[in-house]
Amino acid sequence: MFTELKIPAGRRPMTQTEARISTAFGLVITLLFLAAILDEYSPKKLSIVFYVLFWVPMLVVHELGHAIAARLLGWRVREIVIGFGRTLWQCRIGETHIRVKLAPIEGYVLPAPKEPKQMRLKSLLIYAAGPGAEFLVLAMMLLWFGWDNVFNDSDLVGLVALKTLAVVILVGGGFNLLPFRVEGAVSDGLGILSSPFLSGEAIETRLLTFELREIQALLEDDDAEGALQSLEPLLQKHPENFVLQLKYGAALSASHKDDDARDYVRKKLAATKIPDKRRREWLLLQAQVELNAEKAEYLTLDLALQKALSITPDASDLNATKGASLVQRGKFEDGGNLLADAWRRNDGSADDAMMLAYLAIAASRIGDASASEHFGSAFRQVNRSRALERRVAAVFSEP
Repeated sequence: MFTELKIPAGRRPMTQTEARISTAFGLVITLLFLAAILDEYSPKKLSIVFYVLFWVPMLVVHELGHAIAARLLGWRVREIVIGFGRTLWQCRIGETHIRVKLAPIEGYVLPAPKEPKQMRLKSLLIYAAGPGAEFLVLAMMLLWFGWDNVFNDSDLVGLVALKTLAVVILVGGGFNLLPFRVEGAVSDGLGILSSPFLSGEAIETRLLTFELREIQALLEDDDAEGALQSLEPLLQKHPENFVLQLKYGAALSASHKDDDARDYVRKKLAATKIPDKRRREWLLLQAQVELNAEKAEYLTLDLALQKALSITPDASDLNATKGASLVQRGKFEDGGNLLADAWRRNDGSADDAMMLAYLAIAASRIGDASASEHFGSAFRQVNRSRALERRVAAVFSEP
């Protein structure tokens, strides 16, 4: 049953208790490493310590490589983020927001071009600059110290550190060059390979990166009217941009202009030549419009999801929307189970906060206060949207 679903800390910020347990676990692991190093000690065993110590500086070098390349090529840099989890330190340099987070294991840079000129080449160079910066450090080490000193078999502490740094660069830089996709983002390797083939619309959307982020922030801040005002001039300038069109439909829905949102989506779906991938997104938006409407047309919602699922079966975002609609209709167990299944299968397309919110509502309605608090607490930790918070509060207040 859905009330038995556990919410791992990896899908939400850790609670204080979890943080204490994680800290204690980390100390135990550290002590075990120290014991292993001191048992029949040799300097080579210090490579474990050096590996951990060198990882963060090379992560910083990697992300700065992306950021510096972007600025040199005339792009703007909105964010530089080191790590994930709770933000420990942040500052702003010009228009660039820099954040250092609790777990400095990974990071990212958010750049945006100012003009479309040579954008495919520049995109490739910016993706390559991250691992390139790391390999540049390795090249400088080899020139300064020589191959035999860098890749050595020595017991001297300095040479052990030098070799470990080289291994960190090869592992980190090499891994980032592998072509793969995770939760909507691409690795540097996949970015390098795909940049030469960017479509005209993809280039246009990249040019709108900052504006789209601001619009999304307005929607999350429950300022749908502000989002519409920002979108209208952009759509006049880029009337065929698919991402802007989707955002406009979502903003109409969020501003409670339900009939306008319905008409807008229907007109888009009435076009005869829509690729299946885009039709699926319009169908999902049509279902979400009904989910958020004051008087939902559930037949339209169900038909939209049925058609969308025929294009991408078992998609987590579609099943999450279906589960939420069942909860709204009073089918709490069916909706909760579908939401739990969507949670387990989520590939990053479904919104965690939305799923947790409706799981909390469903648990509350079947009388499981403990599960409702469990889901509600997780929702409050991950949610950034005032609009969703208000909607959830309204549902909870219903008799």
